Amino acid sequence: MSFDKKLKYDRQLRLWANTGQTSLEGSHICLVNATAVGSEILKNLILPGIGEYTIIDDKRVTEEDIFGNFFLDEDDLGNSISSSLAKQLNELNTDVKGYAVSTELSELLRGPAEFWDKFNTIVITNQVASHDLDALLDLLWERRIPVFLVRTAGFYGTLQLFAKEVNVVETHDPAMFHDLRIINPWNELQEYSDSMDIDTLDDEMHAHIPYVIILIKTLEKWKKENGGKIPLEYSKRSEFKRLVESMSRNLEMEDNFKEAAKATHRALQFSQFPPLINDLFQKVDSQEISMDSNVPIFWIYVKALKQFVEKYNELPLPGSLPDMTSTSFAYVTLTKLYGEKARDDERKFKDEVIHVLKASGNSEADVNHNSIHSFCKNIHFLYATTGSRKLYNNSMISAIMKESNSLECSTLFIYFTVMCYFSFADSLQSFPNPGDLEKFKAFFRNMFSLPSSKPLPEGLIKIFKEVIAHSSQSYHNISSFMGGVTSQEILKVSTAQYTPLDNLYVFDGVHSISEKWKI
Repeated sequence: MSFDKKLKYDRQLRLWANTGQTSLEGSHICLVNATAVGSEILKNLILPGIGEYTIIDDKRVTEEDIFGNFFLDEDDLGNSISSSLAKQLNELNTDVKGYAVSTELSELLRGPAEFWDKFNTIVITNQVASHDLDALLDLLWERRIPVFLVRTAGFYGTLQLFAKEVNVVETHDPAMFHDLRIINPWNELQEYSDSMDIDTLDDEMHAHIPYVIILIKTLEKWKKENGGKIPLEYSKRSEFKRLVESMSRNLEMEDNFKEAAKATHRALQFSQFPPLINDLFQKVDSQEISMDSNVPIFWIYVKALKQFVEKYNELPLPGSLPDMTSTSFAYVTLTKLYGEKARDDERKFKDEVIHVLKASGNSEADVNHNSIHSFCKNIHFLYATTGSRKLYNNSMISAIMKESNSLECSTLFIYFTVMCYFSFADSLQSFPNPGDLEKFKAFFRNMFSLPSSKPLPEGLIKIFKEVIAHSSQSYHNISSFMGGVTSQEILKVSTAQYTPLDNLYVFDGVHSISEKWKI
């Protein structure tokens, strides 16, 4: 990366580093419908340097578009809305390439499927015919191209991610765990610990023993006194903590022993593999994941990790070491020990990756040293989830109907109302107005197959009235907010960093509350 780019993207590089920025610059985002919220989404992606974007919209600019979109003006009236929007957005960042396609979505879906293969992410905003949405999801689901559906109606917004699966290695989990191998030190670490006789040290050196060594030696003493058992239960770990404190000569003066006592539970908490690792192993062994030439690299790594664990009975060491009270010499020595062990494990893991690549019909040239390093470093915080193609499920319908006596605003009420609002317009070719309340109620019942004998919840009807009264999809504040939320989620998917939405988000702009749902 050039110096100019490092300076230009300095703040975001601190969030996702060069690897994330490279992934971002290699992404091509497709926006379906040049709406106000769509322009906000693209603006938030263009400024940090998304590689390319394409706007698909066959409509012409109207006065309503101008009133709701900051990136359109009177000179654009009657012109192609996709071309007009792309022209304005292209001025935001010269590093980004933008394109306009003034063709109807239905026509593109009838064309060659390869048209969609160039995109990393598809974003659909507001109104799209249900049969077009179904056709697009059918086309992209097996291609593993994620689709974001974002809608705004009045002061409400919804966002849904359709993706067959989402896997993230660099989750940046705030509860960062340091794998210190206190329970089972490797030979070099054990030898270094054995070389340090803490009982013969003077007071100054005793107060600077790294807490890793303190914990290793305390555990050795514990095991001698407890038949070789490790303190796994909470009560036993509390006893172990007291034993650590008792080995200090003056606990008030020796910060290293205080650090050791505080780190006791964290140091021992991963005596077993994280549950997600075992779940991933089961999944990769099942017929659910086809280990062929089209398998995502994430599953190549999981398979390689399983073989690594079977061979060495441990996970690769991440190698990171927390700060601690210590002499410079002792800390540097420990850093070298952990670093060398991590590099050795990484080499062994790489060998397993190559073996799996060859067995699955992939080339050894597909080995990416940076991604292997990242995988080993973040092994305890992998994220994997299976998505859904459904807009809703039966349990969600049951939930809203149970609220029959509730006057409180529910985010589920909002979600189903917004969904129905756009389906109404799709079926009747116009959005509902205040005089269409009864027609809207009947449409809602029919859309979700609700019995006419059971009254709709009053809270739901309240949301109906709110949405119909405003009948707008381009309020600036809601478009800006939902554009910000959606672009954040797209950035997570594009950089393959941080934990993304799973998989429905609903925003209530009237009460300034939001909620997430898993469908």
